[in-house]
Amino acid sequence: MTRLSIRERAIGMLLAGSSQRTVADTLGVTIRTVKNWNKKQKAGEMLNDKPRSGRPPKLSRVPKIIIRKSIGKRWHSTRKLAKYISSKYVAISKDTVHRYLHNSIGAKAYKRPSNPKLTEVQKSKRVKFCLEHKSWTSLDWERVFFSDESPFELFHPTNSQNDRVWDVSSRNITPVETVKNPPRLMVWGMMSHRGLSELHLISPRHSVNADYYINEILAKCCLPTYKRKKMRGPLTQRKLYRKISDTFFMQDGAPAHSAIKTQKWLSDHLPGFWAKDIWPNNSPDLNPIENLWAIMQAELDKRKPATNLNNWRKSWKISGVVLAHRFSRI
Repeated sequence: MTRLSIRERAIGMLLAGSSQRTVADTLGVTIRTVKNWNKKQKAGEMLNDKPRSGRPPKLSRVPKIIIRKSIGKRWHSTRKLAKYISSKYVAISKDTVHRYLHNSIGAKAYKRPSNPKLTEVQKSKRVKFCLEHKSWTSLDWERVFFSDESPFELFHPTNSQNDRVWDVSSRNITPVETVKNPPRLMVWGMMSHRGLSELHLISPRHSVNADYYINEILAKCCLPTYKRKKMRGPLTQRKLYRKISDTFFMQDGAPAHSAIKTQKWLSDHLPGFWAKDIWPNNSPDLNPIENLWAIMQAELDKRKPATNLNNWRKSWKISGVVLAHRFSRI
């Protein structure tokens, strides 16, 4: 109950015939307090609290000037401002600085927007790429094979914002086991609107240079995918195109992808296959395969963390089935 409602109840009990002692005991206040409320009511005064001056503000003129001068400047957090003012003038908390910035000045804390640092060559490549593809329809994009490598961790830390558990006490929540420097594995995959390629796991001891990309990924994974004959069946065994001359191979601008020997290998082994559609360097990642990587990571997070490469491969095999099942419903 609010302070005003308690006072109104006390007056109501007095008007109903209750004694001041009974009212005081019922509401848990002193008899003098009840007498004062009754006196105000008989005099026609309001039972509300009168305006009070409150505690005097701790911020004087100079600290206010310091806080105002921090507007629009970097490295001036409320914590740092409070620490500086406390060491020079008066001891205050970061909440005091926050209240002054928000209530008195009307300022808000914003995250600095990020803009990619682009060279003139990169800008021209972006414009050229957009002009070449701006008129593409959904049927045109169905001919595109999207490929990508993505890093995955053996002990991946889950997103604390998504990994929430409802319970009556925090003592019932099991902690998440984390590793300070978890080992990483790279995974290569390819997709089109018809299906998926087999996933290629890149061992940590290998670096993805042009030779590795050609001999291990394109020759052993990409080429067999294009030689598929079945039009139906599992998504990882289905033919992904109608005519190879109508297909486009989309890569990013990694050195292994744009290398001359890589382009020559693609033109020699996949004649009529367009391999020059490459995302411009330092461009927004618009590759739809990123959505599949996110689904795969979410499925891996649900399983027990793998302690070695073999267990990790088993987790990938199980999660790959779930991935293919979800992809079939898209």
